[in-house]
Amino acid sequence: MVGEFKVGDKVTWVSQAGGHTKVKTGVVEEVVTPGGRPSREAFESLYTSNGIGAPRKHLSYVVRVPGATSKAAGAVYWPRAASLQPAPEDVKTNSDRTE
Repeated sequence: MVGEFKVGDKVTWVSQAGGHTKVKTGVVEEVVTPGGRPSREAFESLYTSNGIGAPRKHLSYVVRVPGATSKAAGAVYWPRAASLQPAPEDVKTNSDRTE
């Protein structure tokens, strides 16, 4: 992780799942204090299925990756803070490219 981020910062990270690698870019929507969890009221989708896991011992961030259209709410993630980087200025926040 390069420094700390604040709400509204554009960030990017690499995500891996099911044998696929994706570069995700989104906007920080919440800063989560060490030992805390994301707001259940604001980010209910994080608490579905098996839940979000244990609180993290470090500062972390909830990031929204916009949907494919301007009306789509997009997806909310609680990525590993160590994997977050400031997004380059020329990268659109709706990028979700497969490499």
